[in-house]
Amino acid sequence: MLSGLAVLCLLNGSCSATERDDIVVITNSESAISMAIGDYYAVARMISRNNVVRLKIPLRDAKLEDRADETITADQYEELIRQPLELILEARGLRDSVEILVTTKGIPLRVEEKTSSRGNWLRIASRASVDAELSLLFSNSAGSAGIMDSINPFFDARVSFREFRRQNPDAALRYMVARLTGYATSLDDATGLPTDIKHLIDSATAEPDDLAAEVWLVDEDPGQAPGLAISNRLWLAATADILSGMGLKVHHDRELEFVSGVDSIAGYTSWGSNDGNDAGKPFYGTILDKHYPGSFAPRSLANDFVSTSARSFTYPGGYGQSLIADLVHLGIAGATGHVYEPALSGVPRPQILLPSYAEGLRAVEAFYRSIPYLGWMNIYVGDPLMTVAKPRERPPGDRDRDGIPDAVDNCLDVPNPAQRDTNADGFGNLCDADVDGDGIVTTSWGVMYPLTKRGDIEWIAMSSENGPYDPNFDLDGDGEVDADDLSIAHFALFMQPGPSALAAQ
Repeated sequence: MLSGLAVLCLLNGSCSATERDDIVVITNSESAISMAIGDYYAVARMISRNNVVRLKIPLRDAKLEDRADETITADQYEELIRQPLELILEARGLRDSVEILVTTKGIPLRVEEKTSSRGNWLRIASRASVDAELSLLFSNSAGSAGIMDSINPFFDARVSFREFRRQNPDAALRYMVARLTGYATSLDDATGLPTDIKHLIDSATAEPDDLAAEVWLVDEDPGQAPGLAISNRLWLAATADILSGMGLKVHHDRELEFVSGVDSIAGYTSWGSNDGNDAGKPFYGTILDKHYPGSFAPRSLANDFVSTSARSFTYPGGYGQSLIADLVHLGIAGATGHVYEPALSGVPRPQILLPSYAEGLRAVEAFYRSIPYLGWMNIYVGDPLMTVAKPRERPPGDRDRDGIPDAVDNCLDVPNPAQRDTNADGFGNLCDADVDGDGIVTTSWGVMYPLTKRGDIEWIAMSSENGPYDPNFDLDGDGEVDADDLSIAHFALFMQPGPSALAAQ
């Protein structure tokens, strides 16, 4: 039940002394559930009534039980969401003061593409998450196809989002976007909210019962195929090492079995249903007397490598792959996901996401630091303002925990204790897929000839398939150019090599 003070604040905005004006909450006036979520969150975080927006988006089912309502065409997005929202932000004087947009259940999840990009989506796909498009409001990047012109300038940033915006006033990334959603299988009588979503909001500020008991779970899958397995080393193992170095209790699993039965999980990253040893549908929850992955602590944050993990929050979700909606149902307080296939190169990087969150960053800010591309398939579900109860500092001087001091590390963000640099350009091979030396990791989209048009991806692919061996193309230093080296290059597509302390950036 809402307190008298909360109701008063909600009705007449009388709590201006503590109101937040840096967040806009977006609801759908066609759904009582959507509006209830927005109102509850506005009260919980003392958000000004001026910052609660009602859009009018037609629905097939106001109870939000029709999955078709989660998808919108590009034209509908323009007409029903982008254009009216930009007008409202301008009219209310919120365009520049707001940093965070919060969408609610009832606002569509996905923007359909106009023409098929099957087989070439990294280059021409225009489909995206609604939230990813909203982060680009008032920019020319909205609706852009593919990832070539969509590098996230805030990726792995070392400044706050507020400082980033101050330093980059013309950057396409203007807002961080979070979503409050989940299954609507049951409603809370007092508030009209789906119980899963109410818990999602409440858990973001709940005090942990026992911080010392909390576990950060990193679940590798050593059975992954070549080209995928390198993610265990570069992302998951790196996440575990960094978190351990921060003094956190880490359960780092390297066994084949998909982990279950872990209590009081504070942070979670895994392959989800792409783990070759998953327990089968629905992948998360109680399956054959085991609980996957276990129980979640308040303020917990999850990330997995599942292509379409956020494709639906309508129950039942329809399974081919696991759903973060099930993690929300189990009690997670925040989770990253994808509404369409992002390619492995487009997923949030757990070795950035979870340590940034553990350092005390707001969850949504940690998320935006961790995604390499904008306007893509990614979403963050949960209270954007959520922070850990007890922030931890990283030990100074070796941020990737590879034993090499930052001052002399040729791959500052990628653990490479061997410091292998076969072309002696100051960048370690493991973070230098720019094999043609033009300053950026490129692709010619399969064009091999003439050689002057060949991209870094194609140079490595040709060596992998036909030889000859070139040590500069052997990024992981295992003595051969193979699928893992090609994947490392894909992970850095359209990015600069490094960063390195030994090379000019």
